[in-house]
Amino acid sequence: MIMVDNTLDPFGNSVITDYEKIIQDMHLKKIDESILRRIKNPNIFLRRGIDFAHIDFDKFLDAVKRKEKVAIMTGIKPTNEFHLGSKITAEEIIYFQKEFGTKVFYAIADLEGMVDNGLPLDKQAEIAVDNVADLLALGLNPKNAYIYRQSQEKHVMNLGYLFSRKITNNHMENLYGKRPFGLYFAAFTQSGDILFPETKEGGSHKTVLVPVGLDQAPHIFLSRDIVDRFPEFNFTRPASIFHKFFRALNGETKMSKRNPDSMITLNDKPEDVKRKVSKALTGGQKTVEEQRKFGANPEQSVVFELYKYHFVEDDKKVEKVYNLYKSGKLLDGEMKNEITEIIIKFLEKHQKKKKKLLSKAEKIVLGK
Repeated sequence: MIMVDNTLDPFGNSVITDYEKIIQDMHLKKIDESILRRIKNPNIFLRRGIDFAHIDFDKFLDAVKRKEKVAIMTGIKPTNEFHLGSKITAEEIIYFQKEFGTKVFYAIADLEGMVDNGLPLDKQAEIAVDNVADLLALGLNPKNAYIYRQSQEKHVMNLGYLFSRKITNNHMENLYGKRPFGLYFAAFTQSGDILFPETKEGGSHKTVLVPVGLDQAPHIFLSRDIVDRFPEFNFTRPASIFHKFFRALNGETKMSKRNPDSMITLNDKPEDVKRKVSKALTGGQKTVEEQRKFGANPEQSVVFELYKYHFVEDDKKVEKVYNLYKSGKLLDGEMKNEITEIIIKFLEKHQKKKKKLLSKAEKIVLGK
């Protein structure tokens, strides 16, 4: 989907320069106080405006209030290690699972990885074990989740085939642009993932919420269109909540597996973190003297985003860093050193947990 100043590509790189405009262009709703007031314990993404827009999230909250059976659905293409962008989506679904007691459906999108990246299914299964171990270490409760490989879930594949009957090539081009047919079918399979929880085989959940980055919006729109074209299923249109991209460390687009040098992964060693953060984009001035005098620009700084998006739960701490940096009392080097130590401590703790959970992840993914 291409708009002025904004490009959304669920299969590649996306660029968003104007979030306000994209809300208008895509007819989304803002995450505002009317939403936040309805949630007892909003997470950092909701509190800090990182979750910025939604489709029918209010209706999902209505369903929760009515104590209807609801589900959370998302997934990952298992082509590389978890990076900080992957971490955001993982923490989102874990939050909703804990806050609302909601069952999570987590698709390992290996069919998409096969047609988009050319990776064999067995190779993706190995990567998926590592990804799922990260997910468990971050706090997902596997007893209230269904984690599956697309290639092994015939109900999802069957839905994808079925949905393709009533969607034209023009419809797909309008949503995704001209693509190889394999990617179109990957999109149908994603719609199968999204709507599977509403089927009898998926547990007959009444409403599904999909927390994702905005680049995945075409999959949400396709799924909602499919609901309209298959009234015999009595599906409810899926809801979605969209978070802003966490940028690559050099400040370009979003953090992506396609450019490993631009991302921090959850497997990184301390020396990796130090090297990567040291090169990250800042919002500082050319000299220390100028920064002391004129201050810095936190909105430009990916280093500040590391505080805002990750690792620091205390809002007052984030606000303090913002103000000190903007006023020139906090320098780039000082901020980099502090956040580097915070990240290293987080990763050391996370990796210890993960190591203990690898066998459980292997059993979930491979059935061993």
